[in-house]
Amino acid sequence: MRLFALALKLDEHYFDNTIDKNISMMRVLQYPKQTTAPLPGQLRAGAHSDYGSMTILRKELSDNNSLQVRNKAGEWVSVPVIEGSFIVNIGDLMQQWTNDTWTSTVHRVVNPTLDSEANKDRMSIVFFHQPNYDAVVDCLSSCKTPDNTAKYESITSGDHLRSKFVKQTTFGKGV
Repeated sequence: MRLFALALKLDEHYFDNTIDKNISMMRVLQYPKQTTAPLPGQLRAGAHSDYGSMTILRKELSDNNSLQVRNKAGEWVSVPVIEGSFIVNIGDLMQQWTNDTWTSTVHRVVNPTLDSEANKDRMSIVFFHQPNYDAVVDCLSSCKTPDNTAKYESITSGDHLRSKFVKQTTFGKGV
């Protein structure tokens, strides 16, 4: 978050008091080796963006084509795997904090082909960074101008996260 602050032309420690009691989580996802071909168009994880400020993950070199992001042209492109590196996705909360200066990364996970090296049992460990529950997310001063005013209402990190969970659990129930 200190690197984010510097990139956003803020004091390096700008976010410090918003992440000292963070409500981040780590999730372990198991992808079993596939023994039958997936249905046409079937995905391992459908298109989505993550809720918090950022998501950090590390991938194996043999898994070079499963994670895809949608670029600004609306095309799906595979995320290259660089040995020893991490992938960082911007989340919905950071998009709101930056007044859409940075946009949340829409991504999906596609199935490997049955005969590929990537078709094996594997675990994916993903870190979802979420600021303190009571951290107030307001449009950052460096992300607004008289011609580009705040696009979002102030919200706390916890209320933002809760609203995503409520929206997700009520989706499809006519609510």
